[in-house]
Amino acid sequence: MLQKIEPGVRVRYRRSEPPPPYTYAVTVEAEESGVWQTVRLWDNADDVHEHHVHQYSRRGGKEEPMILKFNSINEAMAAAKEEARLSAAEIVRQWRES
Repeated sequence: MLQKIEPGVRVRYRRSEPPPPYTYAVTVEAEESGVWQTVRLWDNADDVHEHHVHQYSRRGGKEEPMILKFNSINEAMAAAKEEARLSAAEIVRQWRES
């Protein structure tokens, strides 16, 4: 799923297909010179029960993850989607200044 927040800023949600357990990724992306760049990523790609948030900087790219604690994959996905939607513009602003 794709949600445009404002011009040049979007949030994308992806989840694996059944059967469970599910993997997911939520990204905040910024458009730079016609190319979409990931600026924040929430996922469980390394282990379905380990939830990460990765920040990105313009100079350094993807940074080491911060591990988040949740009771379920659904809870983690919901929290990531909400934070991404509510904070996307600020996340992109910080990335553009990094």
